[in-house]
Amino acid sequence: MRFVQPIKNTGRAVLPPVPKAAKAVLKGRRAAAQGQDITRPAAKVSDAFAPVLQHAERGDSDYLRQGVGPDVLKNLQRGKWAIVASIDLHGATLEQARDRLDQFIQSCITHNVRCVQVVHGKGYGSRDGAPVLKEVVRRWLTQFDAVQAYTECPENNGGSGAVQVLLKTEHGMQKGQR
Repeated sequence: MRFVQPIKNTGRAVLPPVPKAAKAVLKGRRAAAQGQDITRPAAKVSDAFAPVLQHAERGDSDYLRQGVGPDVLKNLQRGKWAIVASIDLHGATLEQARDRLDQFIQSCITHNVRCVQVVHGKGYGSRDGAPVLKEVVRRWLTQFDAVQAYTECPENNGGSGAVQVLLKTEHGMQKGQR
């Protein structure tokens, strides 16, 4: 014990478990755990949704919600907000990725997490060598009311295989916007 040094603080938040789910959700989880066939609720985000991009020359590398000032995107690119939480969707199917991303975003909103990283990969491991999750995840993000902006991460933090996302905090959201 004499030579043990304490671990340095990484500055990342350790989120507590999400509060107990609604009764209907718990009932569905119990049924799934027992192997019963359950009907899944409709997805909250669409795979086919195509947002109108304000900065068409940048493609899908940046996104800024309409009504949010351009300085928000510039500050996000400059790293004004530290990434507090991240999710890695490598190897997930579209359905798995959609569910995991939805749960992640909802958890971050609940815990007032402002800036997150979503790692979707560059697509090198895809069957056709073309990215699947990269394009779809970015479309999904534009459908969440809580997402104010996103930008591609710098090369040393994932590059085109990840996006840094700025969320509204729960205080900044009104009920019904989740």
